[in-house]
Order: sequence, then structure tokens, then C-alpha cells
Amino acid sequence: MPDISLLWLALLGGAVVVFLLQCLLTLNMKVDSAWIFSFCLYFDLFGYFSKLVLPGPSLFVLLAVPLLPVVLALLLQPELLREIFANQGVWLWGLFLAYMLVTLLWAPADSGGLMKEFLLLARGIVPAIYMYILYLKDRQFSWSVVAWTGLAYALGHLLLGVYSAEYPGRLTLPGSNPIFNARASLITATICLWAGKIPLPLRLLTLGAALASALATESRGPLVAFLVANAFYLCFSLIRKYREKKLGYLSKWTVPLLFLLLATGGTATFYAEPLSDWVESSRFMVLFDRNQLQGDDNYIGRMDLQTKAMEKLEASPFLGAGLGSVTQPLARDFPHNLALEIGAEGGFLGLALWTLAVLFTWLVALRQAPVLAILLVQAIAYAMASGDFGYNFEYMMIAFAALMLLPARRKERVAARHEYLVCHYRV
Repeated sequence: MPDISLLWLALLGGAVVVFLLQCLLTLNMKVDSAWIFSFCLYFDLFGYFSKLVLPGPSLFVLLAVPLLPVVLALLLQPELLREIFANQGVWLWGLFLAYMLVTLLWAPADSGGLMKEFLLLARGIVPAIYMYILYLKDRQFSWSVVAWTGLAYALGHLLLGVYSAEYPGRLTLPGSNPIFNARASLITATICLWAGKIPLPLRLLTLGAALASALATESRGPLVAFLVANAFYLCFSLIRKYREKKLGYLSKWTVPLLFLLLATGGTATFYAEPLSDWVESSRFMVLFDRNQLQGDDNYIGRMDLQTKAMEKLEASPFLGAGLGSVTQPLARDFPHNLALEIGAEGGFLGLALWTLAVLFTWLVALRQAPVLAILLVQAIAYAMASGDFGYNFEYMMIAFAALMLLPARRKERVAARHEYLVCHYRV
């Protein structure tokens, strides 16, 4: 006898599909592509709730939920795919991924390389293509949508998170990993610091919740990457303003910044002792004590994994040892350094293709939407400290968000550069 609850869920799903079709076709509803960006970036929260009511793997939900408006957009405007394939950056990423698949030919037979590429496709690339298609159709991307979703994610993590025996002292969403939670919340924090067109109350509230969420995980790599990326862009912006002789425009921020610095300094002084006790008892202490860092179990274990990955790279420097050759099940764990993992498995050829795609995308982001350039630096930086090929998908979403702003035809670029500054785009 069929489960009645599943039948009701199917009927509810069918009603939602019919309602969405009516909205998209009859009312000509526009879909903000930021919803796809947010759904993928914060899917740990959505996946947690989907597991409570739906059987089967949650990845199916990630791929299936946005599918209806995407398929409808392609049916109405099939030329959208041509515009995507006219993008040089998409070809660069496709070339890299295709080469990594080819390396399976000389990878060990029992490697998990195919699953790694499947995870990257399912978590990052396919949702990124969904986002790209919807953006080309309706030309809408709102950072306010990302901020609202990031706020929900941070509050969900703080309210629903648990301290498990697997990750002692680190707040984690059930079934997730604290470092994943920290990565998502610190991306939210960077967006709140630099993205435009976010209302100030929402910006401040989301920033506070995201930082609290990230610190509760005690994840060190994402925090250092967040600080480095934002400091880098701040220095870059000041130098650019100085060269353009526009530093005078920043004078209106002098008093608020001085007030903020004094308030922060006063608060830190007042709570100096409890803050010191908290840092000393947390995992962050290794950032201040070199001896503790060198004796840290995670540090020692990762150095051992990276040494073995370097040996693979030295044994096959040009083509690599094949996708999956330095990760489970052939190794105890992944090397916790994305570039080293790509180099060991794809050789210098794979690493060169990946670097070329990253640099091209970063330059596009810097010209079209600088906040995406900061996010890309941040995502790549924490992938160097604790990243792997399959589960570090955020930089792919960020990369495609930058590439979708690049007009396909050269003659459109000058006009488009001005269009992207209009409030309608809100990027």
C-alpha cells in the first residue's frame, strides 16, 4: 500500500508546479537569478529541511527545484544556450573539467575521481548554469535576496546547530560540517560589506548574524581567508582612489569610521579578559601561537597528506596521477589544498588550465562586479587551506556569476558596462 504522506507531497508538488507555470506564462513573472545563487550557496540549510520530509538524496532537491523556470526559459528562448557557449570563460572552465575527466584514463581503477567530478557538477556547475540561463532571460540579480537568504542561513545555524562528538566545541548544522557552515556565513559577511543595493538595517543585521555564525564554528581557514580577501580589496580600493585623485570623496566616512573604531576599541578593552580566555580555549589560539600550530593534530595530519600529494606530483609532473589518485579511497583523506590536489591529479597541465580559468574569471569580475572578485579571492584562499575538488563548489558559483555579466558579443560591451550600474541589475 502506498504511503499516504508521499501521495500528499506529490499532489502538493504538482499544485506548486501548476501555480509556477501560470505565474511564468500568464503573468510573465520574472525570476531573480540571485535565488538560484542563494539556494546553492546555502543549500546545507535547505537540505537539512528537505531530509526531514523527503526520502532520497538531498542533491535531487538541489537540481530539481530550480529546473522548471530554467526549462521554460530554454523553451521560450533557445538562443540562450548559444550565448552561454559564446562566453570564453565558460569554454576555459569546460576545457579544465574535460581534461580532468580524461585523466581518469590513467588513474587507478578504484579511484573516486568520477564521484568527485559529479559532486562538483551537482553542487556548483549545474546550479551555476541554471543561474546563468535565468539571468540571461530576465537580467535580474539582487544582492538583497542573497542577504536575506544568508540571514536565514546564519540564524538557522545558530538556532538549529549542535555540538557533536565528531566536532567538539564547534557549532554545526546537523548532518553538515562546521567548515562548510563557516564558509557560507563568511561569504555572506563579505557580501554585506561590499555589495550594493542592500538596505542598511538588513546589511547590519545579516553581517552580525553571519559573523556570529562563523565564529561559533571555530573554523580557522575560512576566517583567515575572509580577513585576507577583504584587507586586500580595501588596500586595492584605496590605492585606486588615490591614483584617480578621488580620496576626497571618502571624507564623509571619516567620522563614522572613527566612531566605529573607538567603539570597537572600547568594547574590546572592556571585555579584554573574557575575550582572551575565549581565544585561549578555542581553536583560534593556533593563529597566535606558532608552537601550538606546529603541535596541532590537524596541521600535522594535513602536512603529511600534502607531502604524499607532492610525491605524486613529482612522480608524474606533466599529466598527473589521474583524478582521485590522492583522495579517498586511495588515500586517508584529501590534501586540504585545492591547487596541490589538482596538480597531483592533473599535473602541471591541469593546474595551468585551472589557473587560466581562475585568472580570466577574476579579471572579468573585477571589471563587472568587484564584490564577486573579492568573493572569488576568498573562496580560492580557503580552498588552499582546507579545500578539495568535489566539495569546494562555492568558487564555481561565484565564477559563473561573474561570467554571466560578460556580454557575448564585443560590440555590446561598452553599453553593457553602463547597464550593469543601473539599479535594475543591483549587482
